Amino acid sequence: MPIPDDKSLREARLAEALRTNLRKRKAASRPSGAAEDRAVVAAQAAPRPYSVVRRLEGVAHRDGTRVALVLEISPPYPAPESDEVCCAVRLVGDGGQFDTEHGKAAFGVDGLQAMKRALDLAQVALDLASTTYDLRWRDGQSYDLSAPI
Repeated sequence: MPIPDDKSLREARLAEALRTNLRKRKAASRPSGAAEDRAVVAAQAAPRPYSVVRRLEGVAHRDGTRVALVLEISPPYPAPESDEVCCAVRLVGDGGQFDTEHGKAAFGVDGLQAMKRALDLAQVALDLASTTYDLRWRDGQSYDLSAPI
């Protein structure tokens, strides 16, 4: 007997899985208020220019307008007033909390750990952008949020 294939049910399950994944990532990356300020202050010390690591297009869920989204990450640099190393993350174009002049910094004990955490933070930025935009590659293909960066 064939298994019924209800596209709307599959899409609803996928949407719920994405929302759950987003909540988990946001909770894991959510620092206390003081740490949040520290991430913004540390990002201001990031060397320029940041490296463009991903170019996407966002289609607004509300009205279908299209915006260019550019994900940028700085090279590792010493954290201000700390022995740690950090990398700054920006998502230009979405108007969210990562779309600032400096973005936010991720911290690590060395450059490699800082870069790994910056990639995790970049995924959070994209997840947050996906709540406002349908993310697509520039050629129009749908962007898979569940795939690692």
